[in-house]
Amino acid sequence: MRRPGPFGFLLEGWEDRSVWGWDEGTGSWWAQLWRNDLPDDPVADAPHVGIGALYGQRVGVVSGLVPLIAAATGQLPDRIDRLLAESMR
Repeated sequence: MRRPGPFGFLLEGWEDRSVWGWDEGTGSWWAQLWRNDLPDDPVADAPHVGIGALYGQRVGVVSGLVPLIAAATGQLPDRIDRLLAESMR
């Protein structure tokens, strides 16, 4: 059984508002990331980084988020993988 979340995203510098989880309706994992040091996006409070079906990417397995989040945040995939696992506990 999938745990839908949303889960917090625990990466320092992104942890204040960022979340991720599973969307049963689209059948995709997703992430909405806001950097702590940037102002909110004035266009409908859009995240600084959006990943998932709503953003044109179908992510069928949670591990599929890892390279996308790593690229968007400039972090190593191993670190992102650990952070996602920690936030699900």
